Amino acid sequence: MKVKDMSCKTCSSPHLLETIIVVAGVREMASALALQIVAVFAVMFMGITIAALWFAHSSSKVESKKELQKRKMEIIDKHFNEMVRIECPYCRTIYTPNEPECPNCRANTKKILFPEIPE
Repeated sequence: MKVKDMSCKTCSSPHLLETIIVVAGVREMASALALQIVAVFAVMFMGITIAALWFAHSSSKVESKKELQKRKMEIIDKHFNEMVRIECPYCRTIYTPNEPECPNCRANTKKILFPEIPE
Protein backbone atom coordinates (compact mmCIF):
# COMPACT_ATOMS: atom_id res chain seq x y z
CA MET A 1 0.00 0.00 0.00
CA LYS A 2 1.37 3.34 -1.04
CA VAL A 3 1.07 6.46 1.11
CA LYS A 4 0.79 9.71 -0.74
CA ASP A 5 3.52 12.17 0.14
CA MET A 6 1.99 15.38 1.46
CA SER A 7 5.17 17.20 2.23
CA CYS A 8 5.93 20.70 1.07
CA LYS A 9 7.75 20.91 -2.27
CA THR A 10 10.11 23.68 -1.19
CA CYS A 11 11.17 22.69 2.30
CA SER A 12 10.11 19.04 2.32
CA SER A 13 8.14 19.40 5.58
CA PRO A 14 4.55 18.12 5.94
CA HIS A 15 2.77 21.52 6.40
CA LEU A 16 -0.49 20.50 4.76
CA LEU A 17 -0.76 17.33 6.79
CA GLU A 18 -0.09 19.23 10.01
CA THR A 19 -2.76 21.77 9.08
CA ILE A 20 -5.33 19.04 8.42
CA ILE A 21 -4.54 17.35 11.74
CA VAL A 22 -4.75 20.66 13.65
CA VAL A 23 -8.06 21.60 12.04
CA ALA A 24 -9.47 18.14 12.79
CA GLY A 25 -8.27 18.43 16.39
CA VAL A 26 -9.87 21.88 16.78
CA ARG A 27 -13.16 20.56 15.42
CA GLU A 28 -13.09 17.62 17.83
CA MET A 29 -12.33 19.93 20.75
CA ALA A 30 -15.08 22.34 19.68
CA SER A 31 -17.64 19.55 19.41
CA ALA A 32 -16.54 18.11 22.77
CA LEU A 33 -16.82 21.55 24.37
CA ALA A 34 -20.28 22.08 22.86
CA LEU A 35 -21.35 18.66 24.14
CA GLN A 36 -20.10 19.50 27.64
CA ILE A 37 -21.97 22.83 27.63
CA VAL A 38 -25.18 21.10 26.54
CA ALA A 39 -24.68 18.45 29.23
CA VAL A 40 -24.20 21.10 31.93
CA PHE A 41 -27.40 22.90 30.90
CA ALA A 42 -29.29 19.60 30.75
CA VAL A 43 -28.18 18.69 34.27
CA MET A 44 -29.12 22.16 35.54
CA PHE A 45 -32.55 21.90 33.88
CA MET A 46 -33.16 18.48 35.42
CA GLY A 47 -32.09 19.75 38.84
CA ILE A 48 -34.41 22.75 38.67
CA THR A 49 -37.27 20.56 37.45
CA ILE A 50 -36.77 18.08 40.28
CA ALA A 51 -36.62 20.90 42.84
CA ALA A 52 -39.83 22.46 41.47
CA LEU A 53 -41.67 19.14 41.51
CA TRP A 54 -40.47 18.38 45.03
CA PHE A 55 -41.63 21.83 46.21
CA ALA A 56 -45.05 21.36 44.58
CA HIS A 57 -45.40 17.91 46.13
CA SER A 58 -44.44 19.07 49.61
CA SER A 59 -46.77 22.08 49.47
CA SER A 60 -49.69 19.89 48.38
CA LYS A 61 -48.81 17.53 51.21
CA VAL A 62 -48.99 20.43 53.69
CA GLU A 63 -52.34 21.51 52.24
CA SER A 64 -53.76 18.00 52.61
CA LYS A 65 -52.48 17.83 56.20
CA LYS A 66 -54.19 21.14 56.97
CA GLU A 67 -57.42 19.88 55.39
CA LEU A 68 -57.23 16.66 57.41
CA GLN A 69 -56.60 18.61 60.62
CA LYS A 70 -59.57 20.86 59.88
CA ARG A 71 -61.87 17.88 59.29
CA LYS A 72 -60.58 16.19 62.42
CA MET A 73 -61.33 19.29 64.50
CA GLU A 74 -64.84 19.53 63.02
CA ILE A 75 -65.54 15.90 63.97
CA ILE A 76 -64.10 16.40 67.45
CA ASP A 77 -66.17 19.57 67.95
CA LYS A 78 -69.32 17.77 66.81
CA HIS A 79 -68.81 14.85 69.20
CA PHE A 80 -67.68 17.17 71.98
CA ASN A 81 -70.85 19.24 71.67
CA GLU A 82 -72.93 16.05 71.72
CA MET A 83 -71.23 14.82 74.89
CA VAL A 84 -70.95 18.04 76.90
CA ARG A 85 -73.91 19.54 78.73
CA ILE A 86 -74.17 22.90 80.46
CA GLU A 87 -75.85 23.46 83.79
CA CYS A 88 -77.40 26.81 84.52
CA PRO A 89 -76.13 28.00 87.94
CA TYR A 90 -79.45 29.75 88.69
CA CYS A 91 -82.18 27.28 87.78
CA ARG A 92 -80.06 24.09 87.44
CA THR A 93 -81.40 23.37 83.95
CA ILE A 94 -79.12 21.24 81.81
CA TYR A 95 -78.79 22.19 78.12
CA THR A 96 -76.43 21.79 75.17
CA PRO A 97 -73.52 24.17 74.45
CA ASN A 98 -75.09 25.11 71.11
CA GLU A 99 -77.60 27.33 72.87
CA PRO A 100 -76.26 30.78 73.82
CA GLU A 101 -78.31 31.02 77.04
CA CYS A 102 -80.37 28.94 79.40
CA PRO A 103 -83.67 27.95 77.72
CA ASN A 104 -85.48 28.18 81.07
CA CYS A 105 -84.33 31.44 82.72
CA ARG A 106 -82.42 33.07 79.81
CA ALA A 107 -79.22 33.48 81.88
CA ASN A 108 -76.02 33.51 79.83
CA THR A 109 -73.69 32.24 82.57
CA LYS A 110 -72.54 28.71 81.83
CA LYS A 111 -71.17 25.93 83.99
CA ILE A 112 -69.82 23.08 81.86
CA LEU A 113 -70.51 19.50 82.92
CA PHE A 114 -68.15 16.93 81.39
CA PRO A 115 -69.38 13.35 81.10
CA GLU A 116 -68.06 10.84 83.56
CA ILE A 117 -65.65 8.30 82.10
CA PRO A 118 -66.51 4.72 83.10
CA GLU A 119 -63.70 2.69 84.58
